[in-house]
Amino acid sequence: MDRSDVVAAINELAEQGFVERTPDPDDRRRNMVTLTKAGDRQLRRMDRALDKVQDDLLGPLPAEDKQILTRLLTHHQRG
Repeated sequence: MDRSDVVAAINELAEQGFVERTPDPDDRRRNMVTLTKAGDRQLRRMDRALDKVQDDLLGPLPAEDKQILTRLLTHHQRG
């Protein structure tokens, strides 16, 4: 991601109260970003929604195919 995109995303999350930004005590040019309680709750809601969408999307597949597809997608995201 481009630095300006990261800054814009952090700004939006901070405005919504999902993260707090504080100066890094070791390097004042940097900021430390911390998830707030509201941010943690929102993240959990999003995880549940994503799980439901994934279950709905992959529902028709046999269990073995779901596992293979999930593993391939997870590997692709990390790679």
